[in-house]
Amino acid sequence: MENFFTSAKVWKGGGPFPHVLVLLNEYEEFRAYARAHHDLLAEHGDKLGIVPEDWLHMTVQGIHHPVNAAQMHRLRGALRVELASARPFKVQLGPVWPGVTAVTVAVYPEDEVAALNVAVRTAAEKVPGITLRTREDKFWAHTSVAYGRDPFPDRDLNRALRALRPPRVDVTIDRVHLVNQYQHPDRGYYTWEAVDEFQLDGGRMSKWS
Repeated sequence: MENFFTSAKVWKGGGPFPHVLVLLNEYEEFRAYARAHHDLLAEHGDKLGIVPEDWLHMTVQGIHHPVNAAQMHRLRGALRVELASARPFKVQLGPVWPGVTAVTVAVYPEDEVAALNVAVRTAAEKVPGITLRTREDKFWAHTSVAYGRDPFPDRDLNRALRALRPPRVDVTIDRVHLVNQYQHPDRGYYTWEAVDEFQLDGGRMSKWS
């Protein structure tokens, strides 16, 4: 496994940058799923940055530059409009596997999360001064339980993860959050401060409106 936090990926100043996330730390069933992998991941010490349970998340869309208060206000309004018809949906989380730079968890099916990504991108693109990274050909719905911090051969980890293989979990995604997200290369994971919550209820989008 290679280092996730290379110079090309490290944020200047560490953020905060606005992101729209599904806060998986709010789902006890997924916290337990991540916890089932903790001891195995911890065997690799500082070579992996294990995501603490309180910071488990799935990224719907990131904005990788600072925004001012006026832009954040307009983004909140645009998100409320674009997500107005969104409804709750179920996904299955698992299995876990090591990628090149992170240990990730599959999200299936991907279609509803991809639709959220399109809606969030549409909202962000309506705000003058906000720029987004190039759209992926196919949105990759996933979450991470650890990030590579120091290169190491991952064959044994790969085999151990396949052998561990706890039952996958089903969760209902019924809200997303706009957050100010921070990157912590020294810790090996991300944290955030919530700005707004958007319920996927087809109408009443924000409890903080």
